[in-house]
Amino acid sequence: MDVYKADQTKRKPKAEIEPGVLSEPEAARFLGIGARTLFGLRKAGKGPKHVCFGKSIRYPRHLLIEFLDRQAEGGAS
Repeated sequence: MDVYKADQTKRKPKAEIEPGVLSEPEAARFLGIGARTLFGLRKAGKGPKHVCFGKSIRYPRHLLIEFLDRQAEGGAS
């Protein structure tokens, strides 16, 4: 007697939800810089705006994009 096995390839993929806020390492990757560089910018008051949840630092995605836009405005024409 054959045992029925569900075909794994026909399962629908789960919807992936992109987070609205990123951790410091994720934000650094998003910006294309190192996590230590982002940490240094934050400590110097020159980095992107962030929010604190207790001891946890998070960067809202839209604020990272605004930070990049501000950096681009200061570049050469």
